Amino acid sequence: MSHTKTILSLHISAGSDYENIVETLESKLQENDKPMRKRIISCAIELLQNNSIHNHGNGIDISVIESDGCIKLKTARKLDKISANYLNNKIQEINNIDSYNLKELFKKNLSSENLEQGTGNGLILCRLKSDSDIETKFSDETFEINLTFNR
Repeated sequence: MSHTKTILSLHISAGSDYENIVETLESKLQENDKPMRKRIISCAIELLQNNSIHNHGNGIDISVIESDGCIKLKTARKLDKISANYLNNKIQEINNIDSYNLKELFKKNLSSENLEQGTGNGLILCRLKSDSDIETKFSDETFEINLTFNR
């Protein structure tokens, strides 16, 4: 039988102070060892920043759920279909690259001088720090990004 426990569930409105959010994540994730906690918080910050930069007029829902020996970080944001398709395509590209080449792409992006569109390093970092592909779902103008972290 599956055991599911919600560790955290927040709605973060556009323009929120992320410092309080990081403190909340830290306190709610205390039961997890420090490396796991840092990986989850790092990815949560990247997804929050991504939403703030590229979807600045809309808030984001974030939840952390413990289920079947894993921790799942889930985000949901309002997004139009064109932006959702673009983001989903970027994520699928990242999912299709092995870890070694993702690390190389991350380094290359850091030294890139063309930063107008963003490097995608936030999503690459999330993929590298989580233990599986980045999962996405889009329905009713809501775009979800889900990451899984194995214990």
